[in-house]
Amino acid sequence: MTSKHAPTDLSTSPTRIRVLKFGGTSVADAERLQRVAKVVAETSERCAGDRPLVVVSALGGATDQLIDTAQQAAARQGANDGSAVIAEALEALSQRHRECARQLGSKGDYENQLESALQELEDLLQGCRLLREASPRTLDTVASYGERLSAPLAALALRGQGLAAEAFDARRAVRTDARFGAARVDREVTHQQLCRELLPMVNAGTVPVVTGFLGATAEGQTTTLGRGGSDYTASLVAAALDARAVELWTDVSGVLSADPRIVGSGARALERLSYPELMELSHFGAKVVHPPSIHPARAAGIPLWIKNTFDPQAIGTRVEGEGQEQEPSEATPAAAETVRGITSIRHLALLRIEGDGMVGVPGVAGRIFGALARYQVNVVLITQASSEHSISFAIAPEDVAVALEALEEELRSERALGLVGPPQLEGQVAAVACVGTAMRQRPGVASRVFTTLARRGISARAIAQGSSELNLSVLVDRHHATTAVRALHHAFFPAAGASPQRTVDLHLAGVGRVGSALLEQLAQRQLPLEQETGLRLRLASVGGRRGFAISSHGLEADDPERPGLDPATAKAALEQGPLLPLDELVHRLTQCPRRERILIDCTASDLLDRAYLPLLASDFSLVSANKLPFASERDSWERLSPHRRRLFYGATAGAGLPVVHTLGELLGTGDRLLRIEGLLSGTLTFLFDQLQQGVAFSEALRSAHARGYTEPDPREDLSGRDVARKLLILARRAGLDLAPEEITVDPILPPEPWGTMDLETFWQRLPEIDEHFAERCRNASKSGRRLTTLASLDIEGGELAKVALREVELAHPAAQVDGSDNLVAFTTERYRSSPLVVRGPGAGPAVTAAGVFGDILRAVGGNAS
Repeated sequence: MTSKHAPTDLSTSPTRIRVLKFGGTSVADAERLQRVAKVVAETSERCAGDRPLVVVSALGGATDQLIDTAQQAAARQGANDGSAVIAEALEALSQRHRECARQLGSKGDYENQLESALQELEDLLQGCRLLREASPRTLDTVASYGERLSAPLAALALRGQGLAAEAFDARRAVRTDARFGAARVDREVTHQQLCRELLPMVNAGTVPVVTGFLGATAEGQTTTLGRGGSDYTASLVAAALDARAVELWTDVSGVLSADPRIVGSGARALERLSYPELMELSHFGAKVVHPPSIHPARAAGIPLWIKNTFDPQAIGTRVEGEGQEQEPSEATPAAAETVRGITSIRHLALLRIEGDGMVGVPGVAGRIFGALARYQVNVVLITQASSEHSISFAIAPEDVAVALEALEEELRSERALGLVGPPQLEGQVAAVACVGTAMRQRPGVASRVFTTLARRGISARAIAQGSSELNLSVLVDRHHATTAVRALHHAFFPAAGASPQRTVDLHLAGVGRVGSALLEQLAQRQLPLEQETGLRLRLASVGGRRGFAISSHGLEADDPERPGLDPATAKAALEQGPLLPLDELVHRLTQCPRRERILIDCTASDLLDRAYLPLLASDFSLVSANKLPFASERDSWERLSPHRRRLFYGATAGAGLPVVHTLGELLGTGDRLLRIEGLLSGTLTFLFDQLQQGVAFSEALRSAHARGYTEPDPREDLSGRDVARKLLILARRAGLDLAPEEITVDPILPPEPWGTMDLETFWQRLPEIDEHFAERCRNASKSGRRLTTLASLDIEGGELAKVALREVELAHPAAQVDGSDNLVAFTTERYRSSPLVVRGPGAGPAVTAAGVFGDILRAVGGNAS
């Protein structure tokens, strides 16, 4: 395709030029510069003889450092009235660039250039300090040194690959006005000067290495081109020289279908895009390229490639044309060809203006947005009902106050007459956009978008779609942004090989520390699990002390596509109501259709008769972190036993550690248990580890409580009863018919009625026993031992079960444990000489919640504890 701005003298122009631009991450150090040089050296072979022309940014982070130094110097921050800041910055820049030159094999020429440039820079910075001012003009000159120092380094690296390369200062050719910080380019003059300066170099076999981001006024004042400035330089050069293509080399393999930080490994590199699609994706958060910067190349009809410096073999993304219908390839489903990407702007505020005086009155919208423009408020999204009764628009949250002021002033007369109501702030929202030129040819895209969001319980606050149907944007509550992007990405870019969707309803009892941590983990993993495996874990209800909040689909509806509660906001639903009492919930669940359902117990209540037994009888599976039902009286355990295949209680003994499951696997494979010994309380492990380090007992206990390690009343831990329950659970898992009273528990607290006083008094009097424990620790140390709380079950010795504060030899496994770790040693027939040890974190809500989550996945898989 012929450029609209062909070179002045085509007879001297090479038929093939390819502009390669490398960003700051690509040229951050010598190793990366060498990688860049290799990419450039392979251009002719890779691109059928195209001659390379290189544009570079400053070394990664250098521009920010330069501007920050100038601003600090002007503010006279730091020691020596700002002088130290300047000296430290110059030294850091000098060392970084000098080291790069050394590794690239400089013979001294670069170092001389560097010394001269740094001296000029120091004079500028000292001027900022003395004048207490860093004007936009000065900041542009200061910032220019980033590219002025990096381009010679890149040329040095290219020469190391055998290329004739020479740094070129773009200020010699890029003519701009004097709008410092974001200068406007005189395209005609720049075009002529780029041709005059660069074509002879390329035709002579030299690879120009052009400084990106920089320009100069007609008077020679240094300017910068603003955000995306280096991309802009590359685009200007390509258009002037009628390049075959522009390649933007960065640290990602092209434009992705969504942000991988949100959708994970499911994000796909898009092989092709149209310029309009790229513009929309970039505007809505895809940070690969700044749209205005590539306008010259787009206007000249020059294709753009986005490539990965660190994976040069990756295809990357090719951008060209204005967007035509594409036939889906075998590797890419039609849905992914229709919607090319899902992206979002996460922080927006939604404003609404409505009133009868707007209906049928021309110019109201123009006045509204004119007023906002005068106050320099940028409007991201606009939607208006056909009745003209209301207009809604989204702006940056920081512009809300200014926008309200502008609207009040503009509509004062209408407001006085009651024709228009006051501007309403609708709340904090996020804009989620589906982008693709082919959407207008394929019906049903909007239906899929809204159905997908509805299934996740997400309401659309506002909708915008132009007649081109290139971008369908939906405003959602900000806390739903991540879920919305993940859900839409999964709908239009389903994971390859994912199994058909399977929905399992979760009913969570308890939103204390463990329950809250579990909700956070569900919020993070719910959609990735669905994308990776087809498993949908739908939160159907969540309950606290006052009752249960139910998802909008209710309890009776057996539609697997209906939405559940959002784990990220489920706790808030308990505050809003209405709530269902536990007994009513259980009654209704037992009458529900028999789909896959799991009760998750993160309480510390005895729910055996009220919930466990009736729900288990209704084919529920049970996942529990609650020790009480599993360590209660013998008859209670016997009533649970017939349902063992659907009981998952690994988190009751060992928190997130696979203690219960390991024991089950040993016995399931025919091994015989001889002895269990270990530390079954991360709280007590932490406590006695702190005592060993000289921390007072009262201080150590307060620290454990603050970290969430203890029960709400820490005497539950100190009594040894909690450890005894865990030991009883393990004994029963091993098939032993033990009752709670058959476990001997030696008291940890001294013989004082600590268990009978109220909790506030306990905390107040706690320092009284500091010396008691300090003395016990000292005595243990003197005899070469360590004080710890040990649980033991000796089957060979007669099924003796005991929990005691003991002094153990330093060689004992329990003496090697620190922090809040748990440790359980299983001595079995197979592991008689060397016990099987399970060790790891054993305290804290997140760890316990992870154990519960693991049991949920085991319940889905049918592998019982």
